[in-house]
Amino acid sequence: MKKRLMFVAALALTGTLFAGNTLAEEWTREFEGESLTFLDVAPNDVRTSYYEELFEKFYEDTGIEVEYQSVPWDDAADKITVLGASGNLPDILTTWSGWLGQFTESEWVVPLSDYIGDSIDEYTDVITDCYWKSEKTRYGDIYTVPDGWMVKGIYVRKDWCEELGIELDPTQDWTWDDYFDLVEKLTDAEKGRYGATYRGARGGFDIILTYMQGFTEGATFDQDGKILINSEECQEAFKKWTDMYLNGYAPEDSINWGFAEMVDNFKGGLTGTLINDSEVAATLIDAMEDDQWMVMPFPVSAKDGICYNTMGAPYAYSMSSFCENKDAAWLLLQYMTTAENQADYCVLTGQIPIKKEASDLDYYSEDGYYGAFLHQMNQENVAIPATYGPFDYTDLHQGLLHEEVQSYLLGDESAEDALNNICTALQERMDEYLAENPDTEIETALFVSK
Repeated sequence: MKKRLMFVAALALTGTLFAGNTLAEEWTREFEGESLTFLDVAPNDVRTSYYEELFEKFYEDTGIEVEYQSVPWDDAADKITVLGASGNLPDILTTWSGWLGQFTESEWVVPLSDYIGDSIDEYTDVITDCYWKSEKTRYGDIYTVPDGWMVKGIYVRKDWCEELGIELDPTQDWTWDDYFDLVEKLTDAEKGRYGATYRGARGGFDIILTYMQGFTEGATFDQDGKILINSEECQEAFKKWTDMYLNGYAPEDSINWGFAEMVDNFKGGLTGTLINDSEVAATLIDAMEDDQWMVMPFPVSAKDGICYNTMGAPYAYSMSSFCENKDAAWLLLQYMTTAENQADYCVLTGQIPIKKEASDLDYYSEDGYYGAFLHQMNQENVAIPATYGPFDYTDLHQGLLHEEVQSYLLGDESAEDALNNICTALQERMDEYLAENPDTEIETALFVSK
């Protein structure tokens, strides 16, 4: 009950946290009468309501109208590609990191370093030293401002563990082998309980890549641009991960699960662990009792003791190169990410604020719902692994990556063939990219605390 009351208090706090900061006195009306368009690629009732109310407030403070548009996540990549190719992208759009290679190569989005300027000091260190550093390494500039920060964790059915006498400590390191052991112990098919919430559909290879990167020091390619995840160690890791499904530690139909199915089946009592971002906590707070669930940090690699966690921005804001009034668009982007609006947005969506001033809420404390996420962010052995690469891999992520895994799980091809096909596709993209961009700095893991 303590946590639940603290969360309610945090919700109430956001309305008064920045008392005395009167936005109406601070925002220019230089662009009064202008209109802008905004595209949300992950609409739901909470996000839509938030943005619509925010844009009404923006109009009152600046005189600029904003048209809210949305497209379902599953259709977003294709929709944006059509809009970009036809020169019709909205002025500001929410983006996902996996699309940025396509956006920058096509020059659909605008570099933001000059716009950010001295205001960079307002952002948290993880944004400036990790997120933007990585973006500059891959694309040569800053092209996005995160809507919030996500840290992955492992949600666990606390009540199941107590029944089985399993003790877990979120402040202590554990390995992936410890996690696999927990998954096996929590599985009881006769009771309709499965230890793993397996993601077999789109995005399903992402977590497999992260696990394999524990054997490559967090890299996807070496400094010569040669892929690393086709090693013998990674082949064994690939099999070990997929064994969770093949050994019956996950429901049979989870081969087709995406985000929604994963969350629904964890909170519904079918699965005992769920690997996902901190945003899921916001859903579980409302759907489950405090004694039913807990959060464990990401496990550390058994090879080097490093916790490779794909923390990052779930979505970010980009300015379209087709925008006719970029100064007005930047004003909107600034407005959406003020400390006040960041606090409101992150409480609603289960994220961690990107502005220093907005990060000091009680529910981010050690005893709060997000304590486990922030705890691991502050450890010296936590690193953000490399992405798939600096090239455009949107189509691979939409198809081949998870389709190859599914082919193996269904018995249509061997594990070796599935992983080799994935590695071959990624290597071909990297070779093509390096041929055109020979001075590219190969991405390595970034340590959060450095």
